[in-house]
Amino acid sequence: MNRELINTLIDKYRNGSASEAEKQTLMRWYRQAGEEESVFPGDEHEVENQMLKRLQLDIKGRDQQINWRRWYVAASLVAVFSAGILLFKNQAFKHPEQTAEHGKMIIPGGNKAILTLANGTRISLTDAQQGDVANQSGIRVTKTGEGELLYVVGNRKQTVGEAIIEYNTIETPRGGQYQLRLPDGTAIWLNSVSSVRFPVNFTSLKERRIELKGEAYFEVAADKMRPFRVIAGTQKIEVLGTDFNISAFPDEPVSRTTLLSGAVKVLSGGSSALLKPGQQAEARGGIEIKTVDPSEVVAWKNGYFRFDDERLESIMRKISRWYNVDVSFADESLKNEQFATAARRSTGISELLRSMEQTGNVKFDIKGSFITVRHKNK
Repeated sequence: MNRELINTLIDKYRNGSASEAEKQTLMRWYRQAGEEESVFPGDEHEVENQMLKRLQLDIKGRDQQINWRRWYVAASLVAVFSAGILLFKNQAFKHPEQTAEHGKMIIPGGNKAILTLANGTRISLTDAQQGDVANQSGIRVTKTGEGELLYVVGNRKQTVGEAIIEYNTIETPRGGQYQLRLPDGTAIWLNSVSSVRFPVNFTSLKERRIELKGEAYFEVAADKMRPFRVIAGTQKIEVLGTDFNISAFPDEPVSRTTLLSGAVKVLSGGSSALLKPGQQAEARGGIEIKTVDPSEVVAWKNGYFRFDDERLESIMRKISRWYNVDVSFADESLKNEQFATAARRSTGISELLRSMEQTGNVKFDIKGSFITVRHKNK
């Protein structure tokens, strides 16, 4: 399908004149582009529905008025699914970033993590080959061809002497992420500069207690006999079986728990709250409940940056973790600048920063692995 036709269909969709057949043609093109890249996030039909809902809200708006910042986010998402996919592919994958001064390549992050076993042995999951990487008390630790780490319970029964609970820790560096599946079937996605500590076997335990630093997305396997609890920063999260995201970085002013499905109880500073899907708990001494867009919160897990009227200081912390760069501000006031944009996490850093320069009063100077944020006209 040629670009002129795609642009025509997008314009018709924007102004509400596209027929159902034209909408389906447009969506088929999005899906085809995503499949060709082999990085389509999650279930394509779910993404399609989310994008359609988002566009319908942002394009039409309340009383037919468009919030330009939100429209920019929606338009950026469209670009990701259309010609922007090919642009990002050519620039981010074929031509890694060469910085001006030192010529050092700044590349997006990827699957990188360190596994620390109960006996202190450290295993680089980045370098480990596909197959078993460890065996602990009848628990096989296996790396799949997709880079996921599986904890598989064997058939051998534990003896009394083996009833001691052993813990493993997986930690990601700057520029890293990783996915693992626990023996109970719970799936965990770890973001950059994050770690999770967990028992290697839940069989003899009355609860499934996990310790998190940084950010992770959880899909918890239901088990009414063993509640699932996460200790993260100042928060304690209790669940039975649900999907949720926790962000608890030491360098962030607040810890956040966002519920996608099911129900979770959040405890912090003597306060507690029961979340409903689409709600977020901010823990800062007490607990504040907000209604949020969950797809924005978990965009990182699906391979995207999503910034919707977010402070530049917060955005640059995320960029720093993912691209493994250091950031400074020439003017402290720039930290409060707000931006709305969306891009694949596989995007080259200069392409991402250039798009932000085009929509804000900032300029980014890259030297080696160091980024300085300045006023555009200074």
